[in-house]
Amino acid sequence: MKKIFLLFLLFFAISCPSFAQDYIIGSQDLLKITVYEHPDLTTETRVSEDGKISFPLVGEIDIKNLTARQVEKKIAEKLSGGYITNPQVAVLIQQYMGQRVTIIGEVSKPGQYEITGPTYVLDIISKALGTTQNAGYIITLFRKGSGDNPKLEKLQIDLDRLLRKGELEENIQMKDKDIIFVPKGFFYVYGEVNRPGAYRIEKGLTVKRAVALAGGFNQKAAKKKVEITRRTNDKDVVRDGTLDDTIEIDDVIMVKESLF
Repeated sequence: MKKIFLLFLLFFAISCPSFAQDYIIGSQDLLKITVYEHPDLTTETRVSEDGKISFPLVGEIDIKNLTARQVEKKIAEKLSGGYITNPQVAVLIQQYMGQRVTIIGEVSKPGQYEITGPTYVLDIISKALGTTQNAGYIITLFRKGSGDNPKLEKLQIDLDRLLRKGELEENIQMKDKDIIFVPKGFFYVYGEVNRPGAYRIEKGLTVKRAVALAGGFNQKAAKKKVEITRRTNDKDVVRDGTLDDTIEIDDVIMVKESLF
C-alpha cells in the first residue's frame, strides 16, 4: 500500500493543476483585495474568527466557507449594486493562518498538521509519512457540520479506489478541524483451518480466499459449513456463508467441523 501511495502521489503532483482556487478561506487568513481601475479600493484585511471581512463601500461581508473566487464574485455583486459598473475584483490570499487538521490511526506519524493552502486527503497522509502495513483500505474523515447543521459528518474514503484506480473524487479537500481516522483492516478466521487467526483484509476478499490465507481447510472441516459474524448497528449478526461471499473489515469467519 505504501509503495502504491508514493507512486500515486508523484503522478498526482505531475498530472494535476494547481487547486488554489478551491481553497476554503479560514479565520485569520490575510486577504489582499483589488478592484480593476479603482486603486483607492485596494484593501488588506484579515478574516475574523466568525468568518467576516470589511471592505470599502460595502462594509462587513460574511465569507465563511467560501473560496477566493467566490469572495471575488460576492464583492463584485455588492459593488455593482449602485457603486461600480461591472467591477473586476481580485482576491489574493497573502497569509494562510489558523487552520489545522488531525490524522490518527494506522499512519507512520499521526498528529495535527497545519493547512497552508489547498490541502487534500493525500497531502495529509503524505505529511504523516504514509499508512502502515496494518491499515485498512477504508478510512473515515470526521467533519464538523456548518450553519444550521452542526452535526458531525462522517465521510468514507476508499483508498483502493483512490490509489489503485486514480479516482480523484475520493481525494477530498480538507477543512479546518477535520479529523482523518485510518483504522486497522483485519478479518478473523477460526475453526477447522490450518492457521486460524487475524489477517489483513484485501478489497474484494472472498471467504474462499480468506480460508486459503488461513492455510486452507483441515481434515475435519465441513467445507460448505461456514458462518460469518459481522458487526451491524452495534450488534454481532451471525449468518451462514458461502465460499463466494465477500469479507468486510472485522468479519469473523468460523469453519465448522464435519459430522461425517
